[in-house]
Amino acid sequence: MRALSSREAEPRIRASRDGRMQMECGGGLMFPITERMTSTDVKIEEMRKAEVDRQVLSLPMPGVDWFSRDTAVKLASVANDELAEVSRSRSQHFSAAATVPLRYPELAVRELSRAVDELGIHMVEIFSNVAGQPLDSEEYYTFYKEAARLGVTLLIHPGRPVMMESVRDYGLSGAVGFLFDTTIAILRLVYSGLLEKLPQLRIVLPHIGSTIPYLAGRIDHQYKLWTGGHATLPKLPSEYLRTVYIDTAQSLYKPAMECAFSFTPIDRILFGSDDPFVDLKQSVASVKALGLPRDQEDMVFAGNAKSLGII
Repeated sequence: MRALSSREAEPRIRASRDGRMQMECGGGLMFPITERMTSTDVKIEEMRKAEVDRQVLSLPMPGVDWFSRDTAVKLASVANDELAEVSRSRSQHFSAAATVPLRYPELAVRELSRAVDELGIHMVEIFSNVAGQPLDSEEYYTFYKEAARLGVTLLIHPGRPVMMESVRDYGLSGAVGFLFDTTIAILRLVYSGLLEKLPQLRIVLPHIGSTIPYLAGRIDHQYKLWTGGHATLPKLPSEYLRTVYIDTAQSLYKPAMECAFSFTPIDRILFGSDDPFVDLKQSVASVKALGLPRDQEDMVFAGNAKSLGII
């Protein structure tokens, strides 16, 4: 926050007209900075009220990919050091997800290794595009290969949508733009053959799988049309997509949750809250409302995350 508050160009932090600090991510995308983002004491109290024992902490947008090489590396390092320190000093409440300067792949690999080997972090957050570049760009393959080798879990968090001009107005970036961007990101990774080449790569697609569970049939159908019956992959896209983990963040509509749970195997669904952007109690209640058997509910709330080693 200190670094971004001193910047003239976006991304930056500035005071709004009412005096509150807000993150300006660029392209008209911004959100307020609140105490729920900066105070572990506030977080712990909200967790207590919602009966949540642990949270995995990560950076919100914009991440570090929009910055110059030296700035991106420095910000990633500083952020990871602080997240690791919080998870160490409050280990009963928090785990950490590291960030990496993926725009600079060789440095992203270096920071990934440091996060795992020196900081003890086992989850890494990347964004749905790398300063506008798609995640399946060949230059990022060495990073994915190293993440697979280390057994790291990758969280694909929404970034500034590539279609930002179309979703700038009416709050459409949050309503649909983020989900379209993560949907495109995971489909490009599948179609590029990455999950075929690296089947051990662990990927989390948030927001109950973005739009994938609802479009899976159409995706397979269009894939067959696109390839003209000459598939480029040994399996249909949906088979790879079912190996991707999803979380329950912003799962505010029960039929959508049920669709996602019917598509994704129960051992690949993680409790997610999107806290502080969504009320933590509401996030818990949306999972409980499904009426899952106790053993499956336990898997979603904690067991699957423990299996991944991220809590």
